Amino acid sequence: MSKTSRPAILLALVLSGLVLAGTVAPAPALGARSPAVLTALDFLHSRQASTGGFIDLGPSDSANTTPWAILAIVASHENPAAWSKSGKNPIAYLNSLNLAQVASASMNPPAYYAKTILAVTAARKVMMVYSAGTPPVSLLGKLLDYRYDVEDDPATEGNEDIDGHFSPATAGSRTLLDVSTTSWALLALVASGQPQNDDVVAESRRWLAAAQNADGGWSLQTTVNTSSVDQTAAAIQALVAAGADREGAVVQRGIGYLQAAQRPNGGFGEYLASTLSNCESTAWAIQAIYAAKQRPSDAAWLKSGRSPIDYLLTLRQANGSFAHGKGLPRWSAMTSTTQATIALGGRPFPFYLTKPILTSGFLPKITSFRPGSGAVFASSNDVSVLVEYADNSGGTGIAKRAVRVKVDGVNKTSKAKVSDSKLSLLLVDLSYGQHTIEVRVADQAGNSRTQTHTITVSYSSGGGSSGGGGSGGIYYPPSTPGDGRTPTPTTTLYPTPGATPTPTPVPTDDGTVSGTPLTPGPSGSPVPSASPSAAAAASEDGGGSGSGLGGILLAMLPIGAALSYWLHRRQAAALSNAGRGKILAGGGTPWQRLKGRLPGTS
Repeated sequence: MSKTSRPAILLALVLSGLVLAGTVAPAPALGARSPAVLTALDFLHSRQASTGGFIDLGPSDSANTTPWAILAIVASHENPAAWSKSGKNPIAYLNSLNLAQVASASMNPPAYYAKTILAVTAARKVMMVYSAGTPPVSLLGKLLDYRYDVEDDPATEGNEDIDGHFSPATAGSRTLLDVSTTSWALLALVASGQPQNDDVVAESRRWLAAAQNADGGWSLQTTVNTSSVDQTAAAIQALVAAGADREGAVVQRGIGYLQAAQRPNGGFGEYLASTLSNCESTAWAIQAIYAAKQRPSDAAWLKSGRSPIDYLLTLRQANGSFAHGKGLPRWSAMTSTTQATIALGGRPFPFYLTKPILTSGFLPKITSFRPGSGAVFASSNDVSVLVEYADNSGGTGIAKRAVRVKVDGVNKTSKAKVSDSKLSLLLVDLSYGQHTIEVRVADQAGNSRTQTHTITVSYSSGGGSSGGGGSGGIYYPPSTPGDGRTPTPTTTLYPTPGATPTPTPVPTDDGTVSGTPLTPGPSGSPVPSASPSAAAAASEDGGGSGSGLGGILLAMLPIGAALSYWLHRRQAAALSNAGRGKILAGGGTPWQRLKGRLPGTS
């Protein structure tokens, strides 16, 4: 097929892509989603970054991980566009990438374009097949650039048997990863809405069927004769999606290869000779089984009573992820988890978002937090904190080790009693003023919720509080004075241990005096006071009968000053004790005792 016919192909793809092909396998009955899927979604949520994409080992792998995550989300009947982090979702994240640059940096650029096409069409974003990324590129056009056309190579012209395969190589015989790449490309062509009878699809289907090995499997590329479970499962899905007969010899020989490769624990290794099963190969095999219109629970797929799904479930981890395999090296948690979740969805590639569309609440919940925010402790500075919490329904559960409580920014978790459902903490002798209590709870996957309450330690003249619950009682201060209580201080006090507070100077007058001071005259009417010199002259003349009384008062000044100082110290000490709200032996607070001794108080 010549390049000049490609615009017509693209136009047909656009038109057919507006309404997805009617060959989509119907979604199975949903009912309650399996616990394994719900906990896997918990794990995926914890790996979503603020960009909207998903990370595995670090932000640099997000471009490769995100298409897999989108496929896992859709397989679980959720809409990726609703998975928002910091206002961004994974679809928007893909659109923000320079996709041509990302693909060229990958080991297999056409496979990356194909995988991204599968992801965006699964999410019902079909037009992204033709314009996606920044700057926008045609994913389908880029993929077709890697299609082998005999007319491009005069040495092979007329050899139609090799026409139609895909490879990341752009020169020579292009056998590099040709089987794997053609399977991916064929799935992407069908996902884009390309009809099964289209020349491009038909040619690629014929080529892939002809690449089958003698043992019934497919290998990574035609120059390698060793078949693998992963490549065989991918080829079966691609051929069936492109219109191959499920009951035909090619598909059934492929199914026979998978049955021979199944291990005694129900799972699959990558090759016939593999002695250990792994998550990814088992997940691919499960999808191929569904493509052949069979079920993993069928008798043909049971080994010692264990199905492939039974094996997958043995790989579940506490945080919701799936391990690569028992006895195998650690592997990418996102790769194994997304592929397992896709397989548990029960549909082969390509699949699409179908109704009903579900949502999952993935954050843990704080169900009770005492004392409440804004609470005021009036007669004690000892505060009891009690917080109760729970994970979302079907989630991974609260991680006791991840619960944290901070008071005024200081970690107090070691002083608290913590379980997987509640936390209790007694705060003793809090200083006066406002305090913040921050509690953080997280699930086993790492999703967390933080809540902060602000309380006030104050004092009351009522000798008890009007609120109930909590040490010392709780009340809310009045908005206007006049109810008989001492107003709550408007400043927050944090006394430094061992330091002596600096007293605030007390004004010696009521402000700046202006004008001439007035003193009583002989008749009782105010007259201007005399100047200092005039007053001295009057004293020398013996004027004013109060001169003797003035002398007595002058002599008593030191005694009055000492008495005043002593009373001031007693009152200050009483006020200090009253502020702490402590109850004395025999009843009452120091402030109440002091009021009883002061005239004019009630």
